[in-house]
Amino acid sequence: MPSSLKTKVDQRLNSYTPLKSTDRTKFFLNDFFKVIPSDGKENLAQYILECKDDAKLRQLVESIRIGLLIPMKAQGGKTPSPITPSPRSDLEDSIENLKNQNVEPITRSPQSQLRRHCLERDGNKCLATGAYSHTHDHPRNAPTTHLEAAYIIPFALGSFQANTEDDKHLHVWNNLTKYFPVLNRMSFERKHINSEKNILMLDMQLYREFGQFRLIFEETGLAHQYRIKTFRDTATVPIQNLPRNRLVKFRVHKGQWDLPDPQLLKIHACIGKFLHMSGQAEAIDKVLDDFEYCGGLAPSGNTNLQDLLAASSLSLLTSY
Repeated sequence: MPSSLKTKVDQRLNSYTPLKSTDRTKFFLNDFFKVIPSDGKENLAQYILECKDDAKLRQLVESIRIGLLIPMKAQGGKTPSPITPSPRSDLEDSIENLKNQNVEPITRSPQSQLRRHCLERDGNKCLATGAYSHTHDHPRNAPTTHLEAAYIIPFALGSFQANTEDDKHLHVWNNLTKYFPVLNRMSFERKHINSEKNILMLDMQLYREFGQFRLIFEETGLAHQYRIKTFRDTATVPIQNLPRNRLVKFRVHKGQWDLPDPQLLKIHACIGKFLHMSGQAEAIDKVLDDFEYCGGLAPSGNTNLQDLLAASSLSLLTSY
């Protein structure tokens, strides 16, 4: 990205006037700018510079929180909800283009087969700890656990009601492709969510940490080798059996199934890093806790109703 464009972004954000001491709009956008890839930075820079007043900048932040971060992190909920519209000038065309793709919703019917493929590919082992599936053949005295199939890009993004304009899914998918354009270069569409390259087998407890972006796989520069990164809020018991050096190497043990895609894992890692460096992980966890306890019907004194509705709009895949 040209340095002149970054300078303009810095000038625009530095000119922002906070509404109150807790207004983190400028810092949110700065942090998000740091973690997303260079082509995503160019798009974000364009959107920031299009915001001619401070209210539009705040609207841009909310469109990222409610139209990307909260739905990606949410684990449940069924109530449809509105998404804060982005102030982006290209939003209407982008959403219309997604509608015109006529993508059929994915279903859970292929999941048993996908699970078999991924278990075979991963040697019936957890990719993080190496523990074997307790329901499959394993060496005598080898550590065993219950394995779950963890989706990198959530299953819910490809699951929607057919023949309806399910805009909440389209907004989230549109945000993903704008801030992570590699999805377009990979030709990775919603119909590809149910594929081996989007799934890794993990210990049941690590599966939850991964789904909540409290455990990520960072690239190391070597093909299919990753460094596992955890955060302050990561549960300590599930990570006790991780390799001491936190390094793991993925390989196909059997079959010809795709390994988890490095680009998809990079997107997951970017979101995880941003959630924690920005403080959004804690804030969104509070939203999800409120939703769990009140069913999204009423916010606590510190939770916005719109955030609760966003938590209910999409869900990450639970075990199957």
